[in-house]
Amino acid sequence: MNIGIVGAGKIVKEALPVMSEIPEIHIQSIVTTGRNPENVAQLQKQFDIKQVFEDFQAFIEDEKIDTVYLAVPNHLHFDYARKAIAKNKHVICEKPFTLTTEELIILKDLAEQQKVIIIEAITNLYLSNYDVLKQSIPEIGNCKIAQFNYSQYSSRFDDFKNDIIQPAFDPSKGGGALMDINVYNVHLAVGLFGKPNKVTYFANIEKNIDTSGILQLEYEEMKVVCIGAKDSSSDNQSYIQGDKATINIKGPTNELNAFELKYHTGGTQYYQVNAHKHRMYEEFVKIEKVIREQNIIFATRQLEHSIHVLDVLEQALASANLSIGPSIK
Repeated sequence: MNIGIVGAGKIVKEALPVMSEIPEIHIQSIVTTGRNPENVAQLQKQFDIKQVFEDFQAFIEDEKIDTVYLAVPNHLHFDYARKAIAKNKHVICEKPFTLTTEELIILKDLAEQQKVIIIEAITNLYLSNYDVLKQSIPEIGNCKIAQFNYSQYSSRFDDFKNDIIQPAFDPSKGGGALMDINVYNVHLAVGLFGKPNKVTYFANIEKNIDTSGILQLEYEEMKVVCIGAKDSSSDNQSYIQGDKATINIKGPTNELNAFELKYHTGGTQYYQVNAHKHRMYEEFVKIEKVIREQNIIFATRQLEHSIHVLDVLEQALASANLSIGPSIK
């Protein structure tokens, strides 16, 4: 894979060291706004990036790259992905893939026409612990309650309180706790239990954006609560409760570091089988292989999952009377 990187922010600085560990991934180029050339120059030197662009169109026209990794503010995902697909590039896009299901379906149709793979970079679905967790669900019997919590005080929240609004808290840029942090809980819930029958979001709203909130998902015989906060923190414990056993997930749901399976009759099993210390490693290893082997079946299944998640997110925003996206002024 000859990959081109879009963006040079925090997530890119996390991803580049991981990519550099994977022999099949060759970091060909990076495109940025040019506002911080020293930052980009450092990344280019550190990770031996062949070329730096400041023009996105020139970047995607470069025939030396076959795959684009999008790590820019949420509201830019759709337009950048569409342009990359039109130039026959595979696309790996950070969560959320787009802001609406309609946008993602447009990208899906275009990708099918261009015969390229598009896939969402959502860490927890690619971790080995996720596979074991999903296999363990039948062990708990009839599942009754699940509660997922990923709360982390944002480094940008103090600025937000002082009216310095960065993309993570900007409704016009698709920000907010649901789209930025609770989305990991939603991916986990939909991955484990499928699409819910009803979605309700109880949000703490400041300056027209949700800084934290509780998302309730209703299924036929169980209830799921997803807690996501950027204005406060917790030790991030999650539970899946059944009539035979309980699963306790340790730590934030984007990492799935470990979990315990505790039987009501006694006995505990502990699982910690992730293949790497960094949460993004397995994600990129598996996605690179999917693209290299043109595993359309797997890619299509993952894309359908992403569409289901976006449908939940849209219902959640509507239930809380929240509007996000470029049309918001």
